[in-house]
Formats: sequence, structure tokens, C-alpha cells
Amino acid sequence: VTVSAGGPIDYDADFVYDYHTLRVGGLVFAGVVVFLSVLLLAGNKIFNCGKSKVKRTDVIAPPAGRIV
Repeated sequence: VTVSAGGPIDYDADFVYDYHTLRVGGLVFAGVVVFLSVLLLAGNKIFNCGKSKVKRTDVIAPPAGRIV
């Protein structure tokens, strides 16, 4: 940092943006978000793959047409 008499001081003169790391980090973050959202949306089908559904037979409906 060079300081001239009476001039403004530029504290960011030595700062350089690292666009490659920023781009890679953004792509990794986006990939993780997409993977987790697909897992969330299709999770029920993935985790129950091959398992048969349990059918409830203990609920008996009243006969139709009878008014009590």
C-alpha cells in the first residue's frame, strides 16, 4: 500500500478475485442442492423399493343403503 501525501488510500489495491474457485464452489453447491432435492422428492420410492405395501383390513365399512 502506497501512501501519498493527502491522497485517498486504496485498501483493496492488492485484492484479486479468484473466479475459478468461486465458480467451482458454486457448481459444487448447486450440485449438492440438486442431489438433495431429487433425493427428497423421490425418497419414498427409493427407500421402499421392493417392499410390499401393508394393506389394512381391520376397518369394516357399514353396508350401503342402510340408514340408522
